[in-house]
Amino acid sequence: MQVFIAGSHTDVGKTSVSAALCYAFGFEYFKLVQAGIPTDNEKIHALAPKTKIHASGITLQTPASPHIAMQLEQKSYQGLEIPLPSSKALLIESAGGLFSPLDAEVCMIDYLRDSKLPCILVGGYYLGGINHILLSIHALKSYGIPLLGVIVSNVLDERMDAFIQNYSCVKIAHFKPFSDLRSFEVNALSLREEILSLKILSAT
Repeated sequence: MQVFIAGSHTDVGKTSVSAALCYAFGFEYFKLVQAGIPTDNEKIHALAPKTKIHASGITLQTPASPHIAMQLEQKSYQGLEIPLPSSKALLIESAGGLFSPLDAEVCMIDYLRDSKLPCILVGGYYLGGINHILLSIHALKSYGIPLLGVIVSNVLDERMDAFIQNYSCVKIAHFKPFSDLRSFEVNALSLREEILSLKILSAT
């Protein structure tokens, strides 16, 4: 299975969740666009060292929106033409939120739509978090992108869960905060069990 990991906002925990899914389900990892150092590939390797990590589709040195970084570095590419690695178990992590620029013309969500692959949305609970998650769910549905579920990656709050589920009818799983590699592994396996019980992903 190939699946996209998208975010409801910047810095909501996409890479940590991606590492957890790679660790727990054996996915290979591919970052669509990397902007800045250290890279997300390095974080995946540190947390889930057995993961097969593919070179990023586009690598930019500047920690900025890709459409700005590519101008500063005088690079030119067509985001929608970035090829995906050939793999039957591939996790593809986007950058930023759904409407973060992919290149000078299109956004991340345009690549998701064209790929026709299912998506897991990563969100967080903070002031404005419900709004960001529900807007992202609406955007994915309106673009015809299959949404498997939402993974909340920071604060656990049943009241927030209930509102989002009642409003959107989308399944919600949770990846708890971790402090070291051992707690990461424990929380990744807990996430696996929750995802399997909710049938967001299968155990294949």
